[in-house]
Amino acid sequence: MKKNVAKMVSLSLGLVMLVSGCSGSGQAPSSAPADTSTPKASNEPVTLIFFTAQNSVYADESGFENEIGQYIKKKFPNVTIQHIHKGKGQDYADLVAAGTIPDIVLESKSNILSRIKEFDLALDLSELIKKHNFDLNRIDDAALAQVRNANPEGQLWGLPFTLSNIVMFYNKDLFDKFGVPYPKDGMTWDEVYDIAKKMSRTVDGVDYKGLSAHPGVMMGYNQLSLNPLDLKENKAAINTEKWKQLIENFKRFYDIPSNAYTNIDDFPKGQTAIGVHVAEKVTSWYNANKDLNFDLASPPSFKELPNTGMQPNTYSLFVTKNSKYKDQAFQIVQHLLSEEVQSELSKQGIVTPLKSKPVRDLYGQSLPQLKGKNTGAVYYSKNAQPPAARANGLVDYNVNTAKIFDNIYKSSMDVNSAIRAVEEESNIAIQQLVNQKK
Repeated sequence: MKKNVAKMVSLSLGLVMLVSGCSGSGQAPSSAPADTSTPKASNEPVTLIFFTAQNSVYADESGFENEIGQYIKKKFPNVTIQHIHKGKGQDYADLVAAGTIPDIVLESKSNILSRIKEFDLALDLSELIKKHNFDLNRIDDAALAQVRNANPEGQLWGLPFTLSNIVMFYNKDLFDKFGVPYPKDGMTWDEVYDIAKKMSRTVDGVDYKGLSAHPGVMMGYNQLSLNPLDLKENKAAINTEKWKQLIENFKRFYDIPSNAYTNIDDFPKGQTAIGVHVAEKVTSWYNANKDLNFDLASPPSFKELPNTGMQPNTYSLFVTKNSKYKDQAFQIVQHLLSEEVQSELSKQGIVTPLKSKPVRDLYGQSLPQLKGKNTGAVYYSKNAQPPAARANGLVDYNVNTAKIFDNIYKSSMDVNSAIRAVEEESNIAIQQLVNQKK
């Protein structure tokens, strides 16, 4: 990895992306769809600071160049980008103290209040959206609501750039071994639970797990659109019937004999039948075991919410309040959200925030491990809506809902005690934050 230092990148024409023609199970055109969303480029020479506060791939300049930099170069030859990736000595506080205010920030939805607002970078994009004729109807509804609902004012401070949809991975060899039909798109949790019971078994001293999931993902991006924080008060709100329903749904899987509560990233080892996790695992799990014979299906849904997946984990682009080049910065964001750019990212297995079917159909075409796979599973379900925005003036705190499962399976607590312990711990921390603000 290169050092995380600010690097000046002079932008010039050239560097087009080489893309292979691999396709998923659903054939899609190899060329990008016709694009009417690309903005007209300004000719004014400017230098913009682009701060990536998320995604470790951008710690290496080649990662930034591959997914972002090259597309800015090609469209805006007059722009020079100073890319800074979050790291030691290069965090928000460091940049603000040095007067190095970013023009564009890439950040996740969970840090909008604690970082974008806390460091006074938030800008209502409504005027820029209108001025540059950006069509918000092109963006996934849940992703857009996630960014908007992250702040109590209801203003749109950023635009979704990439998503992290949740899918169901399954090991085809294990299903063949035990003669159980493969999972399919559109299944409910009850149906998948029945499969998990059939697949969980011990054979010749080897435990085969029916299903594993990441508790933090299952809770944090839950399908019931529940917020672990109270919407009107400075306190946690997980000791409710709805939260118990959500927790009990996942707990029953880990109560199946031979289906112990273990690390979801054990999936590539080949002894887990189903793994429910973010779509990005198509790369990391493949790299961990390139002989893994897997396929994809849409995430299970609750029967009362058919074909509703998880809330997306949204990574958004923010034009900052103090940028001297707001128009140029917004034009860059707009271009990165064009069908032209999003098509190329989609081929690399990056989940697009666009509703565009042609862009979505290109998903994973450049990844050899997805050739012949059910890539449509990534978009089969409708993303669950995020919780409503919390009231103004409340402190932001990340409730560790995953710890509920640690309490149950590592500390032998019952469900109610496990929930209460996390809620009490959260309330103490929240009160400390409240006192700090007084």
